Amino acid sequence: MKKAKGRQLSFITYEAFQKIKKDDPLKIIFESIDWSFIYPIIKDKYTTDRELVYNPVSLFRAQLLIWLGEVKSNRRLAESLQFNSRFCVLCGFDNFLKTPAHSTFSYFRKRIGKDIYYKILHRIIAQTVVAATINKINISSNIIHIVILSNNGKKKSCNCSGSRCKYNKKQKHSKDEVNIKLTTKNFVALGFKAKMVIDVNTKLPVEVTLTPKE
Repeated sequence: MKKAKGRQLSFITYEAFQKIKKDDPLKIIFESIDWSFIYPIIKDKYTTDRELVYNPVSLFRAQLLIWLGEVKSNRRLAESLQFNSRFCVLCGFDNFLKTPAHSTFSYFRKRIGKDIYYKILHRIIAQTVVAATINKINISSNIIHIVILSNNGKKKSCNCSGSRCKYNKKQKHSKDEVNIKLTTKNFVALGFKAKMVIDVNTKLPVEVTLTPKE
C-alpha cells in the first residue's frame, strides 16, 4: 500500500477550508499530530491501492472526533461529515457527496483488526493530549484526566480542579469499580513523555500523565 497522494481540493472544498480559522482547536490538533506512522502499520492489510476507497488517516481523524466528544457515534459521525463542512474538510474528505457511511468505520476497524486499531488510536490520543496541553486547548476531564508533572516528578496542574481533582481524590471503589482492570502505555510526543492508563475492557485511556522529555 502506498501513501495517499497530496490532496486536490475542489473549489467548494477549498472555499470551506478557507473559512476555517487559524486558531480553530481541531485544526491546531490535527496539524500537530504526526499521522505518517499509520501507513507502515496497516500496509499489509491492503494488497492494492484500489482497495483504499478512503484515506486511512482521514478515517482515524474522523474517529478522533468521537473520542473528543464532538459526535457520539459512527452514525452521527457519518451524518456530520456529510453536512458539517468543517469536520469534512479537517478530516480530509474532499467530496461532500462521498463521505463515509457509518458502516465504513466498522468495516475499516474490522479490516485492520481491533488490536491494531487501538494501537494506532492510543498513539493518536497521546499526541492529541500533548498538542492540546501545549496550545492550551481544553479537553474535559470527563473524557480523560490529564496530569502535568514537572521534571522532578511533582504535579504542576491537571485538567480538573479543587476537591474534584481525580489526581488528589481518595478513590472510593464500588464493587463494580474494583473489577476494573487497567494497563499502561508510554509514548513520546512533541517534547513530552506521556504515560497513558488504559481501561482494559473499553480499550480507552482514562488518564495521561505528561512529563517534559528533558
